Amino acid sequence: MEAAGGYLWLRDSDESGIFRTPAAGNFDIKTSFETHDLVTIGPRIGYAFCKWLPYVTGGLAIGDLSLFQRIRGHTFFFDEGGKQIETNVGWMIGGGLEYAITAHWSARLQYQYIDLGEIDFDHPPGPGGISNFIGNSEASLREHNASAAIIYRF
Repeated sequence: MEAAGGYLWLRDSDESGIFRTPAAGNFDIKTSFETHDLVTIGPRIGYAFCKWLPYVTGGLAIGDLSLFQRIRGHTFFFDEGGKQIETNVGWMIGGGLEYAITAHWSARLQYQYIDLGEIDFDHPPGPGGISNFIGNSEASLREHNASAAIIYRF
């Protein structure tokens, strides 16, 4: 069984710029998605021969997700959106190869596919219900993670 954790600098944001629609007039959309913490917990199952240990792994993945979206109207002057922050529990699967350098030291290469699921929130109508943007914003995090490690065993 192995547990690993880390801090991620995964951030992305986008602003649409001003665009026009016949029904709603001019507006823009700003979206931001972030994650910081990631923890994986799962067994490693493999077969050791000589100093080599190829293995597969799978189990839980836990991470925080933050989604922000703002829709701002320029013709009807509405500003709406929302923000949602969640800690999601997902899954991971992967594999690796470990090599025993000495009785206490080893080196490892590993790959994991991680799925933390989705985060979403509903958009309420704008002030006075003048907005046509009643809907739902959602984002998901699926990650390919390759790592190398030097390990010391007591």
